[in-house]
Amino acid sequence: MNEYQKSDFRALILVNPASRCGSSIYRKLEKFIGDHFEYEVKHTEQRGHATTLARDTKCNLIIVCGGDGTVNEVANGIAERDDILIAPTFGGSGCDLSRYFGIRRDAEERIQEIAERVNSGNHIRIKLSRVTTESQNRYFIGVGDAGFGAEVAGRFETLRGYGKFGYVIGVIQTLIKIKPLEVEVLVDDIRRVDRAVMIMFARSKYYAGGMKISPNSDMFSDSARLIYLKWMRKLKFITIFPSVYIGKHLAFKEIDECAVRKLEVKTPGMPVDVEGEFAGYSPCTFTVTDREIRIV
Repeated sequence: MNEYQKSDFRALILVNPASRCGSSIYRKLEKFIGDHFEYEVKHTEQRGHATTLARDTKCNLIIVCGGDGTVNEVANGIAERDDILIAPTFGGSGCDLSRYFGIRRDAEERIQEIAERVNSGNHIRIKLSRVTTESQNRYFIGVGDAGFGAEVAGRFETLRGYGKFGYVIGVIQTLIKIKPLEVEVLVDDIRRVDRAVMIMFARSKYYAGGMKISPNSDMFSDSARLIYLKWMRKLKFITIFPSVYIGKHLAFKEIDECAVRKLEVKTPGMPVDVEGEFAGYSPCTFTVTDREIRIV
């Protein structure tokens, strides 16, 4: 006899086979899912497909077997709905959202945790952010940026198989080619012009597989943190870079940080990404919205 009582929630198990470990996560979870939920399984076929599957589902719980990018696609699919819970798993190249929410890594423990949170109503409510570029208008959960970080994310697409080391390779490749750029931004309507490397809008502390990029970010607040990386000599950048993994980079004079609710990057042509996914080019606007999602 099954020792567990099945939830009234029906789950969509959404598997991204292109995500690092997406399929292997599902293979571990499938041994235990049926003990707790009636469910169906769907695999994504291309980028953006998770948004469509989430938007069209009749289920009221989505368990995501994929990384931060997949979770954000799901969030975009259900942003206009209030009847669905999202359950991330600890997988993908970055795992930054799972790390932020303290999600259990063990498959059996994670499924039990999801069931307990679903049945008890212990849901994490967070506001979505939104980025608008000339080509896209999309929601995101954690971190978005324009400039250097987006350049690295683009290079990392071909380096995902190397994990965190692949991201470091992307940083070095981008650093070799990057040139000074005068950037105009509006930080809550206050104009600023500087030679800059990267402008980041951070709601999560973590970025790119565990970098503590924004140690003062609070996903439960009504604002984000602006991380403004000014132009510096490349040797200085190499000196500063390791400190980002422990959140000590903010002590350097080349990095400014403050609270922000709306960030406009006026300078055209800078690549933009959210959660490691390309989102177009600047000019762009980042905002914290009043649209909420619920995570278990």
